[in-house]
Amino acid sequence: MIVLYGSVRSGSLARDVDRNLLDLPLVSGTIASHHLANANACARRFGLDDLEVRVLLDTESMAPKENPDADGVGYIIEQDASPIRGVAGVLSDATKGMGDDDYIIVTSGAQVYLEPLSDLVYAMAKKEADVALVSSSDGAPVGVWLIRCGVLKSIKPIGYVDLKEQALDVWKLDHKVSVVERSRAYTHSIRSRMEYINAIRAEALGFGSGATVDEDPYREDWESSFSIVEPGAKIGDDVTLHDSVALEGSTIGKGAVIVRSVICSHGVVAPGARVIDQVLTGTAKKVRVR
Repeated sequence: MIVLYGSVRSGSLARDVDRNLLDLPLVSGTIASHHLANANACARRFGLDDLEVRVLLDTESMAPKENPDADGVGYIIEQDASPIRGVAGVLSDATKGMGDDDYIIVTSGAQVYLEPLSDLVYAMAKKEADVALVSSSDGAPVGVWLIRCGVLKSIKPIGYVDLKEQALDVWKLDHKVSVVERSRAYTHSIRSRMEYINAIRAEALGFGSGATVDEDPYREDWESSFSIVEPGAKIGDDVTLHDSVALEGSTIGKGAVIVRSVICSHGVVAPGARVIDQVLTGTAKKVRVR
């Protein structure tokens, strides 16, 4: 299983929080442990005793600090060998030592699953294709692939080769390529603040128990779904954390109100201050009403 993680793919949230998105907390564990839990579920379901999860970082990305419990699967973090290879090129380079009939699961690190990864892999495997991918009718980006390694041998060893725009067009001519259709999004991107908040909401409400959070017409926005406080964050008395995250090293003063926001490691919220729809990296002061 290859988890792709790059500075372009990670988006603005990673720059604001100044950490790898895989280290960000969810209600249960982190995004990294979420990927590993899904990998373990695949290993158990399909009898993959030697399943390995490899996180491929590009040369511009910060490495994850956390080393989550892999619980039986291999867990490796690697830097892209070449800064300009494209996704297909990176995958080809990463699978050189694998057999032609071995398969890899390819996914993005900057997302969480809205339905079990093992269900998606099972649906792709049933296609008995050289390349399978999961698509959704709402037009969301493809988040999971199943690729036979022999197909990747056709990728040229030097130069940039994109997966969707270049390699896939060629594979359609020479190999069996199949698409698994889903009626709605099956992953949730976490590249921006609001995407991250909505992904945690989806987890808090139960992955797969409904569609995305905003599809419940009876849900009131004033209802808080979660509040997350990392160890090392300093939280005063009577603080309201409404669908918000306080990261390690942040400080939130007494009586502050935080709504749909992420308070970063050096963020400081003054007593009584309000922070709404922000990724706070500095100081938020209480606004005095005259």
